[in-house]
Amino acid sequence: MIGAIPVLCLLFGVLTTIVSQIQGQSCGKLQESQLNNLKEYTEPDEFPWIGRVGYGDSSNGSTNFYCLAVLIKPRHAILPAHCVLNRAEVDALFILFGDWRANRNFDEEDCLFDVCAPVPEAIDIEELVVHPKYMGLRNPNAIDNDIAVAKLVRSVDFSDFVAPLCLPTTKHKDNHIAQKLKMVGFLRRKNNLPSFEQEEGFRTKVDVHIASLEFCASLQDQLNLTQDHLCAMTRAAFLNLGSPLMGIEVEDGKPRNFYLVGLPSYGGIIGSERNKALFVFTRIFPFRNWILKNIVDKNETRKIK
Repeated sequence: MIGAIPVLCLLFGVLTTIVSQIQGQSCGKLQESQLNNLKEYTEPDEFPWIGRVGYGDSSNGSTNFYCLAVLIKPRHAILPAHCVLNRAEVDALFILFGDWRANRNFDEEDCLFDVCAPVPEAIDIEELVVHPKYMGLRNPNAIDNDIAVAKLVRSVDFSDFVAPLCLPTTKHKDNHIAQKLKMVGFLRRKNNLPSFEQEEGFRTKVDVHIASLEFCASLQDQLNLTQDHLCAMTRAAFLNLGSPLMGIEVEDGKPRNFYLVGLPSYGGIIGSERNKALFVFTRIFPFRNWILKNIVDKNETRKIK
């Protein structure tokens, strides 16, 4: 048993229910002015589905944030399974939503110059559900089926700063090869300095370029990639574990909303000049029915001992 939060493994099931019916609310908020502002840091209300996973008690200063989660429903978020099962020394206990800056003072507003985000909302995790075929307990380097769902103890309060991301639909089942997608998270700190510079630590967006699995395997021969993976290249900037990869829904020639494409399972620096990063993502579309099954029907479960 992992900590006090039940960690469950649900049997795979296929639902015919479409994603929009399950989510039941507007998702994937996108403003074209923000999409094209060419900034590295996000606006405080940009990508409002990002949650920081808290390891330890939120009421004291010992909390660490190793991973990110993605809000998809008022009481559910998605995160990599390795953020749950590969950290036996500490438990994932809550998720912090609406946090614009990755610091420990999450009971205060985050401000940059004259722009501020409201105080973020910390919500405890009631249950963590891990894909039954994830082998991280046996093999810490496992990257197959690296996905989990967190159920919160209560619903989040939606606002301009906290809102869900869309799951992919059947329109989004392609592999995105040679496309440029968005990855969003917080840059990992280079050291453990007690304080931030003025512009350090804010939520960051990065363009990543999707490469073929064969190309990525040629760069990292130890990777065993399948059609459930996506591989991407970007500049050597490491974001937190769990930083989501997103595509854009386009209708009538206009970008309408973001949807979740993948969650990172592996990352490494490559190149002779060490200036490139290679990421392997777990594709969300092949696991869409599993995600919906976990959210809707929990009759068939078995606890991970």
